[in-house]
Amino acid sequence: MSVVSSIENPKTNLNKITFDDGKVLYLIGTAHVSGDSVKFVEECITEFEPDTVAVELDKNRMDALKNRKKFEETDIFDIFRKKKVLFFTVQLMMSSYQKKIAEKTGSAPGSEFKKAIELAEEKELKLVNADRDISVTLKRTLNSMTFAEKAKFITGMLFGDDKDVDEKAIEDLKKGDMLMQLIGEMQDEFPSLKRTILDERDRYLAANIAQNLGEKTVAVVGAAHVPGILRRLQEEKPEEDSLDDINFVPKGSKVTKMIPWIIPLLIIGMFIYGFFRGNAPDTLEAAMWWVLINGTLSALGCALAFGHPLTILAGFVAAPITSLNPTIGAGIVTGLVQLYLVRPKVLDLQNISQDTTKLKGWWKNKISRALLVSLFSSIGSAIGTFAALPFLMKLLM
Repeated sequence: MSVVSSIENPKTNLNKITFDDGKVLYLIGTAHVSGDSVKFVEECITEFEPDTVAVELDKNRMDALKNRKKFEETDIFDIFRKKKVLFFTVQLMMSSYQKKIAEKTGSAPGSEFKKAIELAEEKELKLVNADRDISVTLKRTLNSMTFAEKAKFITGMLFGDDKDVDEKAIEDLKKGDMLMQLIGEMQDEFPSLKRTILDERDRYLAANIAQNLGEKTVAVVGAAHVPGILRRLQEEKPEEDSLDDINFVPKGSKVTKMIPWIIPLLIIGMFIYGFFRGNAPDTLEAAMWWVLINGTLSALGCALAFGHPLTILAGFVAAPITSLNPTIGAGIVTGLVQLYLVRPKVLDLQNISQDTTKLKGWWKNKISRALLVSLFSSIGSAIGTFAALPFLMKLLM
């Protein structure tokens, strides 16, 4: 499949691409926050009468767009049990940012996609979810970072979240991508973000669109993806791209998997060495400092998230133990204890996206506060482990 012509209308960001087999693609680059984009998408689908409509959404995001109450169906306890706290928190930040934009502009992000979906279903056209699963994108993004980078990334997004959405942000979003705009200036600190969020998705979108072309196709994507999609359609063979190398979540190397076990084994080994060496006072003192350092920093994390007093105590008790067991983290314990002691209500679930549009709302909402308790206590416990390690080595060895 080779492209024989590409005509771009800069004013409307409409690109007409004709392939040598006679198939035609109308690629529309939209502004996610513009009411004009919604109208233009409707006009294009009505005028061109395509048999196929492709949108920059995966199935899960499409379901969420059609069902705005999806958060209310979330099993909150499963988030902690299945270690999805970090992933869910990032998704929540995305949802909150979208709410901010909608309040500022009067147009909810993704309205142009919703219109395209409605028209495709109404006219019984083939509908293509052209984007990669959002969970794969986010997990590949987070997996590309070290623990310290993840902590910096989350705190940067969280504490930058209370800033008003100004006109510049809105203008940037008109020519950008929602995920890239959300991370803002942090993309300069973390180069991997652009690769996983923009470049990989450009490739994924181009391949999915090329492999699902009808005789006449209208594809609706964010304006930021248009240059990358066009380049791949013109210079590469996306119709033959299997996407296998970017459509999975990396499991990490054997060394990466071993690290969470090596550190606990090293610490336990030092205690055993101290005990059999016959140096009981030093071993006892080392154990005391291990509990104090690890437990205190984890408890401090709970306190910063305004956790329940018993949750703070649970963090202090759990951290020194869970730090020696890679299968469970302090954050899982503190998150579940917080949920049990401060029971969320249906209203918390209904209002979580709205509450978290402001920084103080993360502490106000009982669900998002439990997420913060879990994250902050995990960070505190991790810092405590590495802070205590050289001290134990000096004392015991």
